Amino acid sequence: MINYQKLFKSKRNILFLVFLLILHTGYAQEEKVEEMVKVLEQKEAQIAALGRIMDRDSIPGLQIAYSKNGKKEFFEAGWLKQGQKEFVNVHTAFQAASLTKVVMAYTFFRLYDRGLISLDKPLWEYYKYDRIANNSQAQKITARMVLTHQSGLLNWEGDVPSQAWRQSALTSQFEPGTDYMYSGEGFYFLQETLEHITGKSFQELVEQEVIKPFKLKDFEILWKDRLADNAAFGHYSNAKARNLGMYRKSNAAYTLYTTASDYCTFLEKAILQGKGLKASTHKLFLSKAGEAKKSGQISPDDKYVPTALGLRMQINEVGTAYWHTGSNPGFRCFFIVYPKTQEILCAFSNSDNGFRAIPDILALFLNNNQTFWMYKWRQGELD
Repeated sequence: MINYQKLFKSKRNILFLVFLLILHTGYAQEEKVEEMVKVLEQKEAQIAALGRIMDRDSIPGLQIAYSKNGKKEFFEAGWLKQGQKEFVNVHTAFQAASLTKVVMAYTFFRLYDRGLISLDKPLWEYYKYDRIANNSQAQKITARMVLTHQSGLLNWEGDVPSQAWRQSALTSQFEPGTDYMYSGEGFYFLQETLEHITGKSFQELVEQEVIKPFKLKDFEILWKDRLADNAAFGHYSNAKARNLGMYRKSNAAYTLYTTASDYCTFLEKAILQGKGLKASTHKLFLSKAGEAKKSGQISPDDKYVPTALGLRMQINEVGTAYWHTGSNPGFRCFFIVYPKTQEILCAFSNSDNGFRAIPDILALFLNNNQTFWMYKWRQGELD
C-alpha cells in the first residue's frame, strides 16, 4: 500500500519559516500566530485526508484547486504514471474531458455578444453541417438546445474522433427542444458552426477569447508536444497506466488539457466575474435554462440539478451552485462554484476511479451541511 500523503507538495515548511521570521523580527501578534497555526493544521489535515482517499481508491495522481474570495490553495500529489518516479506538480497537464464544454459555452457567449450568432436561430441556417443534410429534425437545432442538451442527438454516434465518425450521418432521438439527452455531438456541431462563421479554428477561438485575455499558461484545447514532459497518463481502475492520450484535432466536448490551477482561474473570471461578457449576458449564462433527467423517466431528484447554458446547476440548502464533471478514458474531474460565498473547488484525477473520491473531496473543502446533488444525482457518472 502506498502512502500518498507523503507525496503531497505541502507548503508547511515555507509557512513555518515565515512564521519563525515574523517571530524573530517581533512583528507578530499573538492572534496572528494562532491564526497561522490553525491554517497550517487545517492544511496538514486536508493533506492527510487526501492521501488516504488516494490510497483507498487507487488514484495514482491528483490535482486540486480551492479558492474562496480570490484566495487560492493548491494540492497536488502522486505520479504522472504509475510505476515511474515523475511526480504530479501544479503545472502537470490533465485531460479536463467534458469540462471543455464550459469553455465552449463561454467562447460562444463572447461571439454572441458581438452579434455573430443567436441562441435561437437554427444552426443549420448558419452552417450546412453535412452530417444532418438528410435529417430535417436536426436542422432545427439551436445553440440554446445544444447548451441545454436538448438537441436530440446521441452523446456520440460512432468511433470518435475517427474519419468514419466524422463522415457518419447523425440520427435524432426526439424532436429538438422537447426532451433532455446529454450530447457531445451537439457541442461538436456548435463548434463547427462557430468555426464556419468566424473562419477560425476552435483552437484559435479559445486562444483569442479565453487563453490570452485570462493569461492562462497551462491551457491547451488540443495536444501540444510541449506537454509531453509533464503530462498525466490516464489509468484503469486497477491503477494500470493507459497510453498517453494525444488529441491532435480539437473537440469542444472533451479535448482540453489543463491544470486545476488554470481551470480555477478560468472559472473565477468567466463564472464568478463574467469577465469579457456584457452584464446581461453574464446573467443569462448563469440563469436556469432547462431541466435535466438522470434517466429516461423523470426523477424527483432532477429538480435539484437543472441546466444553465453550458453549465449544471445545484440547488440545495445553501443556495445555487454551478458544476460540471468530466470523464475521458483514465481521467475523472469535476468543479463546483458557489457565487454567494465566492468559492471554487476543482479536482483532476488520472484514474477511472476518480469519481469515487468526489463526496470526500467535497466534504473536505466545503460546508458539509448540505446535500451535494451534483454527486448524489448520478454519483458523478454523467459524461
